[in-house]
Amino acid sequence: MPEVEATAHSVAVVPGVPEVIQRLPSNVMQVSETMILLTWVVFGIAAICLHKMLWKPILRAVDGRERSISDALDGAERARKELVESEARGRQVVAKASEEARITAEQAARDAAAAVARADRAAKEVASRRYADAEREIEAAQRQASETVRRDSAAYLGETLERLLRGHMTDDQKRAYQAEILSEVKL
Repeated sequence: MPEVEATAHSVAVVPGVPEVIQRLPSNVMQVSETMILLTWVVFGIAAICLHKMLWKPILRAVDGRERSISDALDGAERARKELVESEARGRQVVAKASEEARITAEQAARDAAAAVARADRAAKEVASRRYADAEREIEAAQRQASETVRRDSAAYLGETLERLLRGHMTDDQKRAYQAEILSEVKL
């Protein structure tokens, strides 16, 4: 072993590396069965530790993330389907409302036409009644006027004849003439 120490000291000094490290024996890098066994043991321990402490949590996190992404995608798909269904229902509601509005407008037009026809008939009936009433009133007024004219004419004629006859006719002639005139006048 003294040879190893001699070779260790014969190595050149590397700047920036502490002197204590530079004085370590150089056989550290020599491969031996113990070194291989220890390396495998350390590797196994590290692999087990990494598996338990790092790999499983990472896998759980990845699985959780995959599930949340899958759930989000499923939710997005459900939302898309609901949106499509909602749009379809909306179109159906609009179509139904449009049809109901059309039917209501047609019914309103029919009702309005019927109301106009009823009002027209009622107005014609009222006008017809008023016309008939006016004709009856006119006829009554004409009869009354005719009667009044006849009475007035008869009275005026009687007075006129009486004045004429008083002066020129005898009493017998007057009576005969009056009887003749009265027979012609109709009351």
